[in-house]
Amino acid sequence: MNGYVFVAGNFIRYMENISYHIAGGKIKKDLLRKVITALLEADEENEALKLEIYNAIGDELGNS
Repeated sequence: MNGYVFVAGNFIRYMENISYHIAGGKIKKDLLRKVITALLEADEENEALKLEIYNAIGDELGNS
């Protein structure tokens, strides 16, 4: 009713992907805080955050 069911479902789906990179040591605490904050504020379309995540996991994507 208040939108939190959507936020919770979205959070679980998104964090499932992020947790792999956390376990691999690619995503550090500061970036994780930004990711969680963006998800809770429904701001996961933040382009600067996407770029920061991309740069953090870039080695696995074949980028340096």
